[in-house]
Amino acid sequence: MAMAGDDKNLIIISTRAILINASQHEVWKWLIQLGANRGGFYSYSFIENALGYKTRDQVILRAEFNNIAVGDIVRGSINEKKSIIPYNFKVLYVKPEETFVLDKWGTFLVKSVNEQQTRLIIRTQEVEGFGQWLTLPLHYIMERRTLIGVKARVEAGENIQLSENDDIFWFSGIVLSGFMICILVFTGQGIIQSIIVPAIFSSYWLLSLFLFNPIPVYTIGLLLVMFGYIQLIHRIKRKL
Repeated sequence: MAMAGDDKNLIIISTRAILINASQHEVWKWLIQLGANRGGFYSYSFIENALGYKTRDQVILRAEFNNIAVGDIVRGSINEKKSIIPYNFKVLYVKPEETFVLDKWGTFLVKSVNEQQTRLIIRTQEVEGFGQWLTLPLHYIMERRTLIGVKARVEAGENIQLSENDDIFWFSGIVLSGFMICILVFTGQGIIQSIIVPAIFSSYWLLSLFLFNPIPVYTIGLLLVMFGYIQLIHRIKRKL
């Protein structure tokens, strides 16, 4: 569908959405907290921090900013000198309680489904280029988490501290299982051990990263299966 901020000079990279069990007003209230100098980006803060994108310290997140206006700057970090690639997003358009457009990102739309449910939609538009396609997977992972993060925060409400433990376990499982797949490729003997089995694990790894919900059960489960497989191979080798 057409959205405010659509630019024919830019290509639509993605249009993503999530259903939130709250009123449109409540979703908007938390959405406009976006920004490193505000409430953060509701994404993987441990990844953001590792890349130098710092947000202001908040023990418990509150919806303390009441508006967003054209010309405002949604900051990517409160200390750009430490950021790998400094970035900020200028607010180009605002229709209160409904939508706003960020330069170099895209359109954020809050659309009521009924009195108890709201759909949050993010459309990303960028100039077509080789570099943009290289960063697309990371942008997907982080923007998906932003959508999930907004939903979690809206439905939890104020004065509640949300844990990052599930995110950390999920990401750790992704990194460790990816490392183990590489080991299998280079240490496996024969086509089955070095190609076919790693390909099967790689397919599940990709599903866990891009398709399944980003929760630990999938990545930790993959780690356990791979560990069991490695143990089985070692036992077979010892018997031979």
